Amino acid sequence: MMNNNSMMMDGSMMSNMCFLMFGGLLLLVISAGITVYIVTRKLMRQSKTEDQPLMILKEHYANGEISDEEYLHKASMLKNQY
Repeated sequence: MMNNNSMMMDGSMMSNMCFLMFGGLLLLVISAGITVYIVTRKLMRQSKTEDQPLMILKEHYANGEISDEEYLHKASMLKNQY
């Protein structure tokens, strides 16, 4: 016959289980945060690279180095390229 004491968890075992559950949850949250950070950085870096030619074109237009028609033509070419 089993003793009631052997079937019940004592306090230290219960606290260890809570600690492990909390640690696992914390590890999961940290892993998700790192993943989101890395993906966001990569997408931002890619976006900056693609927008650079258009930014240079806008600067030339703002400085008066190219006409309205030339700006619109080149901007549409760049937008179709990406």
